[in-house]
Amino acid sequence: MLRSSLLSLALAGLVAATGFATVARRPAFGTGSRASQPLAPVPADTLPNDLKIVFFGSSVPFGQGATNKYGYPARYAALLAQRAARGQGAAWTVANISVPGDNTVKVAARWPRDLRPQHGRYVVLALSLGNEGIHGGGQRVFEQFNTNLAQLVQRARAEGLVPVVANCYTRNDYTPEDYAFIRQMNLLLHAWAVPSLNLLGAVDDGAGHWAPGYWDDALHPNDRGHAELAHALVPSLFDALRAGKPIPHKTATSYVRLGPGPRGATGLALRPEALLHPFTQVVSFRTAGTGQLVALQDSTATGSLAIGASGGLTYTSAQGGHLASLRRVNDNRWHQLALTHYYAWGQTVLYLDGAEVGRLPERLLTRQLSLGGRRAPRGGQYRNWLFYRAGMNADELRALAADSLLKSSLELYAPLDGHRAHASDSLGNLAQSTNRLLRLASPAPPVAPHSSKKTGKKALR
Repeated sequence: MLRSSLLSLALAGLVAATGFATVARRPAFGTGSRASQPLAPVPADTLPNDLKIVFFGSSVPFGQGATNKYGYPARYAALLAQRAARGQGAAWTVANISVPGDNTVKVAARWPRDLRPQHGRYVVLALSLGNEGIHGGGQRVFEQFNTNLAQLVQRARAEGLVPVVANCYTRNDYTPEDYAFIRQMNLLLHAWAVPSLNLLGAVDDGAGHWAPGYWDDALHPNDRGHAELAHALVPSLFDALRAGKPIPHKTATSYVRLGPGPRGATGLALRPEALLHPFTQVVSFRTAGTGQLVALQDSTATGSLAIGASGGLTYTSAQGGHLASLRRVNDNRWHQLALTHYYAWGQTVLYLDGAEVGRLPERLLTRQLSLGGRRAPRGGQYRNWLFYRAGMNADELRALAADSLLKSSLELYAPLDGHRAHASDSLGNLAQSTNRLLRLASPAPPVAPHSSKKTGKKALR
């Protein structure tokens, strides 16, 4: 299943200038190892390093398929170092104790030997249904993975650690049945009360396989694939966790009004925290007018999500493509629009109220997203603005339309509670990131005087 040469790796370590440490051990193949075994006590004199993250998983987080094993954890560590150098985040140390071939049972068995000596406060459980045996194992393996991973999360918390879970991802040998299990597991992980990473949404080809050009072999990504996986990690996730920002929950909200008004046009902007490849943006709106709802500023041009003259939802790409819904959405009822982009797959898909409108072949480099503004429908109302650093499949978009809050790779969750009935800040970001919305405002145009028919004097409107 995995290259035998990797399975014979002896203990090795390397600490780079970025603070990234890699440790590889011979996998433990002891009999009777179960994730449900009683937990050993933690030594009282061991204090975790509050600025240390440990990746604990299998061959993909190990870096298999990448040049010099510079996989997505190492790339993320480099990003964290850059953020620290710019004063945008803490000076994190990242260690990697992943071992090719590991699954939930093997990770549980080597927990005391490999994880505890790291003394890290944060542990990323980066495992997959593939190594668990889902290909041919079916429901039994699915349930084993679900149960054991939940126990690993509980074990981390019992030992004073903060767990983060990487969602399941692709393999080129997955069948439609395997892919269905992957999507089902990821929906469950989205809902867990634990931070999680949507890796599938970075490299999926829409059928559970690696996007063409992004894999080294059937089981592992290449350099480009690892880069895409790294893009799916929220850059400020661990800064938010360190600050004590809680896991978000769906919050009752009212709305905010954005767009043209008597005092000028109002809008909001989101600038993603780092280079953006895959993404999903979701927002709910209500209006009886026409105009631009969302602007998507790309590296060279600006695209838009708007309500056209016919009342349908439209997507105009920064690269020139166009999609439009047949349904009217300017009926003064609440609707949810979602635009999801898979950079590696090269597809953008537009959804309206959980149903696909259409798709375009393209690769975007989105720099900023804006809501409202002078081109927006007058009096438009907006609520529940969500932004994810990953593409999302039809199952996930239907769940969002059914009013679920999915949390994997979530960089922005702004309920936009303009009445502040449930939030102290109407523009607050509840996602576990430190990103913030920016207010956009343009002054009202000067009012031209006109003559009064009765007096002939100039009057102001």
